[in-house]
Amino acid sequence: MQEHEERNNLPRYEHPRPFDPQARCYWYHSQQFPDGERVRGSWTIDDFTAYIGGFALGGKSVLDVGTASGYLAFNAEKAGATVTALDAATTHEFRHFPFAESLSFQDVKAYRAVWESENLAPIKNSWWYAWNKFGSSARCVYAPMIELYEWPAQMFDVVMAGAIVEHLSDPVFAIGAWARLAKDAVLIPFTDVLPTHELMMRPITPLDDSRINYVWWHLSRGLYDKIFDNLGFDVHYTLARAEHHDAEGGSEMATRPSIIALRRGSDSARTFDTAALIDPVRPALAPTTSAAAPNTRRRGLLRRLLPR
Repeated sequence: MQEHEERNNLPRYEHPRPFDPQARCYWYHSQQFPDGERVRGSWTIDDFTAYIGGFALGGKSVLDVGTASGYLAFNAEKAGATVTALDAATTHEFRHFPFAESLSFQDVKAYRAVWESENLAPIKNSWWYAWNKFGSSARCVYAPMIELYEWPAQMFDVVMAGAIVEHLSDPVFAIGAWARLAKDAVLIPFTDVLPTHELMMRPITPLDDSRINYVWWHLSRGLYDKIFDNLGFDVHYTLARAEHHDAEGGSEMATRPSIIALRRGSDSARTFDTAALIDPVRPALAPTTSAAAPNTRRRGLLRRLLPR
């Protein structure tokens, strides 16, 4: 009976989509394909290995959460991992900060239709475009975050969730799901961390611009450490870099922490060399409530579309 239930709770993998060179794509990350074609996205990552903290993925099974255009998924595959990519199944899964003048507040059905046509569908198109270009063997799942709690525990060696925490209204719930599925490690690359031991979240923006309603919280180092400690992981931090092309003044280099959470007693906990990591968010000895005031996020993070 239990075996039957577990089989029913396995991820529902998407059937591969054929290559469509005319598909309308939104590229979250720039990509270089084997045939020489290059697409420019909202972000460019020059060093994938450094971006994920130098964690070796060869021979590992990896879940890429919030895969978007698939940059992390396909580079993990190049590094020797067996990859499953996860993204939202429908726009019902997205939450937006409430403002009285926002369409998402006034008419959520209309907003979902806009979000589907202008964001979710084009970003899924970009993933399958890249999947075909790379001749990838990665599998893709479209499912809500809550469904991850129904999948078999520790079914992946590594769970990656790059630059997605900021887009989640309930990131603590999501981190729990990722940790539950990870046998060895949870990697959260390129994610701002408040440099304090206090257990806290704070808004990313001053909440005074209804156009920027798609980002939510920064979590503190103390909160990350506590969440993962409760789940049996030790947490390490390093620095990641990516070039942002949607900034108002043109392209600019951005740096943010990457989080490497290692399950205690795992092979990775025994073998991963943390000595080489540059810890960018080590708090002062005394906690402070004034750490890292919110930064105003620039527009365009999820809105620039590149028609193909």
